[in-house]
Amino acid sequence: MSDNRNPDLLIFEPQIAGHRLTWLQYITEDFLHAGYRVAWAIDSRNGAKRAIQERLASAFDDIEAISVLDEKNGWRGGSKINAIAECLELSGAKHVFVNELDEVASNIFRKAAVGVYPPENLKGRLSGVYFRPRFLTDPVWPPGNMIKAAGFRKLLEQEWFENIYLVDEYLMASSRIRSAGHFHFLPDPWSGEYFCSSPNARRDIQIPADKFVFLHYGIGDRRKGLHLAAAAMEKTPSDSRLFLLCAGQIDLEHSLLNHIAALEKKGKARLINRYVSDEEERMIFAATDAVLLPYIHHYGSSGVLSRAAAAGKLVIASDEGLLARRVRDHGLGLLFPTNDVPALQQRMTEAAALSREQRAGYQEKLLHYAGTCSRKNFRQALIAPWVRTGKTDM
Repeated sequence: MSDNRNPDLLIFEPQIAGHRLTWLQYITEDFLHAGYRVAWAIDSRNGAKRAIQERLASAFDDIEAISVLDEKNGWRGGSKINAIAECLELSGAKHVFVNELDEVASNIFRKAAVGVYPPENLKGRLSGVYFRPRFLTDPVWPPGNMIKAAGFRKLLEQEWFENIYLVDEYLMASSRIRSAGHFHFLPDPWSGEYFCSSPNARRDIQIPADKFVFLHYGIGDRRKGLHLAAAAMEKTPSDSRLFLLCAGQIDLEHSLLNHIAALEKKGKARLINRYVSDEEERMIFAATDAVLLPYIHHYGSSGVLSRAAAAGKLVIASDEGLLARRVRDHGLGLLFPTNDVPALQQRMTEAAALSREQRAGYQEKLLHYAGTCSRKNFRQALIAPWVRTGKTDM
């Protein structure tokens, strides 16, 4: 590394919901581990800053944090891309890593298509993770994708980007993406000990020992299909072994909360409606027999799949998109038609009826897949492009 005291890398992460805080932790820790000096561009308001401090306590005091917001709590410079540019200038860093390029991608691609470019100080210094590059999957439909694709080509040709990470291995394998340069595959990671004792975990979170437990984990957004899981459980017989565990910060319409509460009264469900710590997360997966991914028109990856694999728990997923392809190609579980509650219930019944040998077969495949998205593999994939491009000495 260079001898001056300015950071090597500014990490831009204005949110903490969902996977965002975990990815900020991993990316920060892994660049620090590789010897980089890091600064943050974050939401500096008390709630967000406190959450980051709790998650990254060991590094927090040593990392400069620059607010992405101005004194009126609006974006610096009036927009996200301007905020990135201003924070980069204030930090003195040589490069900026946008934890989720989706924050600015569509906007800057559309503008670039008509010749309006990002702030000049970002040229050649932009890197980040692009989670949902829909126009790369289909460059012509819907028509708006053609505009984004045109703008993106201009930015690539003019060398605005350094390293762009995709979490879709199939998209990365296409010759069109490989030939474009700048692209790298980054696995959706897990970290910690997920493969642990089920009886102890069930006792600790008050789950019946004799039930076959299906986990729905994460936010309660309707597109995540929690309402489908609840509807499937409603249709199970009163003496069924099937049990639904819902965990995560779930802000839902009252009707669905009432539905889950009714299932709890019938002994068919348990709701943990709050932020779940890393330790609790691993306990929840340990207490589970199978994991539900009944997502509706979901595009891209899911960290829940990686965690399920690390725990050796088969998944039941909607038969569409990247997740379905992974489940099918790696033998990670069962699929059902999107939005089809009877089919979901049938797959849940089938999963509970699997023999010990069948479950062991799934478990072997799940743990093998988990190895491909381990924290070690994530770190190697994150840092390797900087080594290859000579950016280890910034």
